[in-house]
Amino acid sequence: MSPPGSGRDRISQLLVEIRGDRTQTEAAARSGLSQGSISKAEHGQRTPPPNVAERYARALNATAPQRRELVELCKTIADLAVTRQTRIVRKGADAQRRILAIERQCHEIRSWQAEIVPGLMQAWAYTLAVIERVPDEGWAEARRSRLALLDDSERTVRQVVPEGVLRTVLGSQEVMQEQLQHLIDLSRRPNVRLGVLPHGRPVPPLPPSFHLYGDRMATNETIVGTAFLDERVDIDRHRRWFDRLEGAAVHDDEARLVLLDVLAAHRD
Repeated sequence: MSPPGSGRDRISQLLVEIRGDRTQTEAAARSGLSQGSISKAEHGQRTPPPNVAERYARALNATAPQRRELVELCKTIADLAVTRQTRIVRKGADAQRRILAIERQCHEIRSWQAEIVPGLMQAWAYTLAVIERVPDEGWAEARRSRLALLDDSERTVRQVVPEGVLRTVLGSQEVMQEQLQHLIDLSRRPNVRLGVLPHGRPVPPLPPSFHLYGDRMATNETIVGTAFLDERVDIDRHRRWFDRLEGAAVHDDEARLVLLDVLAAHRD
């Protein structure tokens, strides 16, 4: 069963919203699609290709935000259906929206970040320090929607980060103080499991940063963008690495002691 707000559920919801008070037959006449195709799409039995979704939304005078979200979700579903292929999406609003669509379909999100605090765990001031610019509205809207996923108690978020990342000053000491307190607060949520690799603790060799979205997708960050991997062997390899890292980390009260110690250091 898909979690609330999953990609296919949201596509169905958007299609019904866009059709409005029209019957499916009337929508078919305006868009050139068959009534049967519209019915299957609205009931989640078939996802329209992105170009068809775009044409349908324009024919029925959907709002620009509705059209953009529908097309992006359909692109993501199409990408998930492609196997044995790696795609790199360049950094920006498109990458944020694509990651958001994937995250919405997952019951569990796992992240290892070797260089910075994981995106879902970032306070806004820390995010601005990371990207070193004022983001455009499309990027900011997608990022805020991603952060809101933490409020879904049915979605588990498991994150691992080394202590050195927490001690590195990005932006300012004040930014880091806010970020550390934010992590402490998030670590108390029942659906969040934050692991910290403390200094002096034996750890496996540290791989580059990566993210796992259930058993659907793994992503790696590159200099130019995000690499999306959906081949089973790649997903399994990332899962094994995450299990090793999470097994070496401290959690719960022990992790919060590390966070409090780092917070105190940023206040000195």
